[in-house]
Order: sequence, then C-alpha cells, then structure tokens
Amino acid sequence: MSNTVQTTPATFTAQEPASVPRTISYPLKNGGSLTSTCPSWCTTDHTEDVVVGLVEPGELFHQGDAVRLEYTAQGVVEQGILEARIGQWPLSEDDAKPYVELVPESRTGVGLLLSSRIELDEEIRRVRAHLNALIELGDQLAEAQAVDHATRSQKSSVPWESLTRTDLLSLPIAYLLRAFGVTVVEMEDTGRKAVLALYGEPGAMEIRVYPDVPQQLREDETRRALLGWYDAKRGASRV
Repeated sequence: MSNTVQTTPATFTAQEPASVPRTISYPLKNGGSLTSTCPSWCTTDHTEDVVVGLVEPGELFHQGDAVRLEYTAQGVVEQGILEARIGQWPLSEDDAKPYVELVPESRTGVGLLLSSRIELDEEIRRVRAHLNALIELGDQLAEAQAVDHATRSQKSSVPWESLTRTDLLSLPIAYLLRAFGVTVVEMEDTGRKAVLALYGEPGAMEIRVYPDVPQQLREDETRRALLGWYDAKRGASRV
C-alpha cells in the first residue's frame, strides 16, 4: 500500500482578491461616517452614496454587472430577457449574504421575427451563451459567499459551526475543506467500500481517496461525505 499526502486545493483565495479592492468612506446623515471595502465583484459606482450620504449603515448596497440576454426586435426596439446580477446588503440586520437577483422583463408585445432556420440557430447560440453566463454567475456567487463567510468567521476557532446545509451544497469544495480543517490523503485502500471516505472531526478531518479518482468525482464525493457528516451530527444533536 502506498500513501501520498496531497495538499488541499488552493483555489480559494479570500485574502488575495483578483482586483485591487475599493475602500470608500460614506457620510452618515445622522453624523459620522462609514468606511467599507467593496467586494471584488462589486461594480457599483457609489458616487451618489458618497455625495448624498447614507441614513444608516444598513443602506449600503453592493451590486455586480448584469448578465442579460438582449436582442433588437424588428430592427428598432431593444428588448431583454432575464437579467441577473449579484447583490449584497452587507450590513443588513436580516440577511447580509451575497445573493443573485433574477429579473424577468415584462412583455412588450414586440417580437423577434426569424425568417429562416439559420436565424433561429443564431438565437439558439445566443440563448446557450446566456445560460453559460448564468452558470458562471452561479460560480461567482458561490465564491462571493465563501469570501463573505470567511470574513465573518475570521475570529472564530470553529468556522464550520456557522455553515448551513445549503452552504455545504453550494460553496466551493476548496473552501469547505479549509473551513472544516480537512487533509486529503491518496490511498490504495480508503478503509471502506468507497472511492472516498471521511474520518475524524472538524479541525482534524481526513479524506482518504483512491489516487486515480477524477477531480470532479472527488469533489462530488467530498461534498456528499461532508453532508453525511453534517446530517448525522445534526440528527444526533436532536436526540
């Protein structure tokens, strides 16, 4: 049997954003100011917020670029279908996590007339491109929520405790491994009848996986194993 310790994938870089973060000071209308750093995905100008001021910190709002399927109907009328973008009210008392807003635009009665299969195929390509853009937006949301969770749990010695089942289903695997303190070990025998097995408790967890398991299957099985541990733990706590 040959065992090889593999380092946790370094695809999550909460402390190293892709772009230089913008730190902005906002005047508060009731006195004082609020200084906040925009998340890397925020493309909001914030100029009006700085000029007019915020009534209270909970009014601060971040928003990313829109993902939108657009077309010109009958050569003159600009139309759009299903706009989507990331947003966040970072200081909200209700729910401060990043989210994606989908906005289906209302019907105008102006249609796009296609006179051939070739024209229809072109629109099909555009729709597929839009779906791919929405998938990429989903990946961006998962990374944004991971960064947000990492920031909020910086002072916690047990960051995994604030993770929900939805988080385990949706956040990047690399971040979950970091939050749970998991070491990945490639082994010819996982100790169970499975290509991947999870052992231990958070902070000292170990995943044993066959060396030749493809990356996507590793991630799927890792997520399944963490969900199994989470459900068992929550079930035991209710007994």
